Amino acid sequence: MKRRIFAILFISALLLSTLTACDRGEREPYIPRPILLDEVVATYEFGVVFHRGNALLRNQVWAALQVLTADGTVGRIAWTWFGEDVTTIPPNPEATAALGEVRERAFIVGVDPTSAPKSFWNEAGELVGFDIDLAHAVAEYYGWDLVLLPIQWADREFELASGNVDALWGGITLTELLQQRLYYIGPYMENRQVVVTMSHFGIRNLRGLRGRTLALLGDGAAELALEENITLRERLYELDWQENLFPALLALEAGQVDAVLMDEVAALYYIRTGDMEAFGGRGYWMENSQGAGELR
Repeated sequence: MKRRIFAILFISALLLSTLTACDRGEREPYIPRPILLDEVVATYEFGVVFHRGNALLRNQVWAALQVLTADGTVGRIAWTWFGEDVTTIPPNPEATAALGEVRERAFIVGVDPTSAPKSFWNEAGELVGFDIDLAHAVAEYYGWDLVLLPIQWADREFELASGNVDALWGGITLTELLQQRLYYIGPYMENRQVVVTMSHFGIRNLRGLRGRTLALLGDGAAELALEENITLRERLYELDWQENLFPALLALEAGQVDAVLMDEVAALYYIRTGDMEAFGGRGYWMENSQGAGELR
C-alpha cells in the first residue's frame, strides 16, 4: 500500500515537473521594442509651400484639395496611411468653380524621400506615402503631369527659389518664419512632436529623460520644439543631431541614444511596421547605386 502511494506521488511530481518545464519552454523571451511616450512636446501644422510668385498655382492646389476632401478622396487616402482621417482641410465641393479654366501643365513637386509615411522610398524603389498620394490626386483632378523630384531637404528653399520645383510637399512644418518668406496652403493636418524610446530603457515620461541622450533632426520641427521647451532641454545630458531619422533610429535600437524626438505620424508608422529603412536607409542605397539627383 505504501509503495502504491509512493508511486502515485512520484508520478504526480514527475508530471508536474514536466508540465512546468513545458510551460517555461513555451514562454517567448522578452524582446525590447520601441514605445511612444504619452506626452506631446509641441504641436505644429503641416502645409504645402510655393514660391511667392506662384499664387495662382497655390490657389489651384488648395481648391482641388477642398473638393477632394468633400468627395471623400482625401479621407480615403488618410485611412490608408493612418487608419483614420487626421486631415484638417475644409471640405468645399465648389472650391474650384471660381478658378476658371485650369491649363494642363507639368506639376513638379519637391519631396523629402526620408519622411515616412508622408513621402519615402518603398522596397520596390517607388516614391510612396500620404503626401505623394495627395499630390497624385490633385494632378489627376486637373489632368496635370505630376513629376516627383526627391531633393536634399536642407536645400529645399533653394530648389524652390531657383524654379527647379513648383512646390515643396512632404512633411513641411508651417513655422512662422517660413510663412513670412513663402506662399503656403494649409494647414492640412497637425504635426505633433513626440518622443520614442525603447521599452527596456525604463523611460516612461519626459521627466525620465533627465541625464539622457536625445537624437533629433536639425533644421525642422523637432529642433524648433526643443528650442521652445526649455525644461526638456535642460533635463538632457546630450543631443545627437542627425540629417534624417534612419541613423537616429539605428542608434536608438543599438542603445547609443536613449530616445528620439520626431513627428508623431512617423513615430506611429515606425512602431507599427518596424520599417526603419523607410526613413532614409533606402535613400542612401539608391543614391550610391544610381547616382545622386537621378529622378525615380
